[in-house]
Amino acid sequence: MSSAIRFEIDGDGVATLYWQLQGTANTLRPETMRDLEAAVDRVMVTPAIKGTLLTGTGNQFVGGLDLAWLLDATSPERSDDDESLLAEVLRLNAVLRRIETSDKPFVAAINGDACGAALELALACHRRIAGKNCQLGFTDVKLGLPPSAGGALRLTRMVGAPQAAGLLENGQLLSTIAAHKAGLIDELVPADELLVSARRWVLLSAAQRMQHPVRAAIKAMLADDLGVPMDAALHAAATRFVEVARGPVARQMTRTLGLSMARASDLARRPRGFAKRTFRKVGVLGAGLMGGGVALVAARAGLEVVLLDVTQAAAERGLAKLRQQEEAAIAAGRIDQRLGHAALARITATDSYEALRDVDLVVEAVFEDRAVKAEATQRAEAAISRQAVFATNTSTLPISGLAQESVRPAQFVGLHFFSPVPRMPLLEIIRGKITSDETLATAMDFAQAIGKTPIVVNDARGFYTTRVVMAYQAESFDMLAQGVAPDLVELAGAASGMPVPPLALSDAVALDLIHQINLQAAKDLGAAYQQTPGYAMVGRMVEELGRNGKKVGKGFYDYREDGTKQLWPGLHAMAAEGAVQFASIDDLRDRLLAAQALETARCLEEGVITDPSEADVGALLGWGFAPWTGGPLSYIDAQGPAAFVARCDELAERYGSKRLQPPEMLRRIAADGGTIYGTTWQLD
Repeated sequence: MSSAIRFEIDGDGVATLYWQLQGTANTLRPETMRDLEAAVDRVMVTPAIKGTLLTGTGNQFVGGLDLAWLLDATSPERSDDDESLLAEVLRLNAVLRRIETSDKPFVAAINGDACGAALELALACHRRIAGKNCQLGFTDVKLGLPPSAGGALRLTRMVGAPQAAGLLENGQLLSTIAAHKAGLIDELVPADELLVSARRWVLLSAAQRMQHPVRAAIKAMLADDLGVPMDAALHAAATRFVEVARGPVARQMTRTLGLSMARASDLARRPRGFAKRTFRKVGVLGAGLMGGGVALVAARAGLEVVLLDVTQAAAERGLAKLRQQEEAAIAAGRIDQRLGHAALARITATDSYEALRDVDLVVEAVFEDRAVKAEATQRAEAAISRQAVFATNTSTLPISGLAQESVRPAQFVGLHFFSPVPRMPLLEIIRGKITSDETLATAMDFAQAIGKTPIVVNDARGFYTTRVVMAYQAESFDMLAQGVAPDLVELAGAASGMPVPPLALSDAVALDLIHQINLQAAKDLGAAYQQTPGYAMVGRMVEELGRNGKKVGKGFYDYREDGTKQLWPGLHAMAAEGAVQFASIDDLRDRLLAAQALETARCLEEGVITDPSEADVGALLGWGFAPWTGGPLSYIDAQGPAAFVARCDELAERYGSKRLQPPEMLRRIAADGGTIYGTTWQLD
């Protein structure tokens, strides 16, 4: 590359263009404009490049217009050569427009002063990140020159005409703090973090652009199609619709969130031969977070609710919290006041099991302990009618084991609600070994009655959703133990399209709960249990340091009183037991997605879940598995099982992970050239 721009590409596919200033040399003139043009061309035509970081050297971001060249080009002796000058300015405009409209993200990492045309170049990038102690402004105005490369238009779109006029008319210089406040800068970071922050934004933006093609289409409709004749705009919109609709992201999401979700909500898998069950009154055991949420959604659906806890005071406290939540929702305009108050009026707080005598269904949501659940089961079943169904809300404890405490296990079923219950649309119905078809039908009717989308899974440790989420978390724990930097683990989670990165999610779930579940698994499995370095690390954090997660203000992150958080500075030293070779973001991202997809495939192979479409619906609605994939099984099929298996084998060998080894069922499908959705599964 030329002396004006140094071009580098890192192992993650991020190109960095360093504008090399040497005194007054390498300012913007025809030669350096061509250097910029060539660098941008190289970015566009190189498939391995995901995005680009543009920065400078020294204390300047990019050189402004070369004034000596400009004076020469505008001299009276060359008055007949306006076309040459115009061609150069248009050439600069064309390069900036290519940057602005690129499918690959460009970020301006503003390391020093960005004035005049340099600021115009920054405004053409998709994001601007700056260090402190820099100045920005349209200083060419002070020389009697207007912006030359679309800067006035871009600035007006960003901050509005009145503010843009104020910044343009006098060539005012702004500090980066003032520029950030005015909207010219998107993010301020310490100078020594500038390139790292910019690079990570490029990686995340590149992933998100691939995952959300609809956003690019909408952006084009709102920008490029405005101001053109209606017929042309409509044709462009139709063309964009077809392009997006034909793409794998839209097809996968349409199948799962459209057709498959509608099928599940319509109870397509409901056992036949049983009359539709209606509900007048339900009982909820436990007035805590989960029980209160279940009571509220049932009451909002028009059902009478008995909210029961160990004491009247505890039950009243639970109801008071629900009242507080509803009043806040009413004040925020999320729900109608009349409807909210009517729902609360349907809930009766009590400590008497006798109040359950006329309920149609009981949902037990007490502490996740077998003995506590056993007592609640026995006391409730002694009071409810023979026709009532007993449901337990649990995320990990096998239903068949809990049903052993029931005097009528055929009417015992698992209902796994997700927190926060009022907002989460999924209900995982777990069928125990003795759960009858009629009880299953009743549970599905109840899900529909309270507005939840149900999926049906068979009994197993962790069922389906919890088991797969735990694989996501466990893979991130092992990454830490292998020496991967914590912030890279979280970046990989975000780049995968997961709504919450794995370490932040684990903190929210609670590390002591994760540790408790792991200890219980070790106890139940005995010699078959194998401890992983990642889970051992979590155990040390909980037992030795009391870092139990977000609820106590410290886990993988430290949580401040103002609501912000940062990764615990001591995490890397605590976690790392080994040292991996350079781990690309692509590898880390694929490990997190593959861990979940493979665990889903194992659940399908073992008959825990028997319908691929329900597996994908449950993944997207239950824990937000990367929506752009359409779900973990759609993710496998979209790549092709053979290619997916090969990639997993590569990752498993590279990182020594048994979790990433594909199950035999998936290997057979891959060897036969088939797909998961194209395979016939025995639905129960």
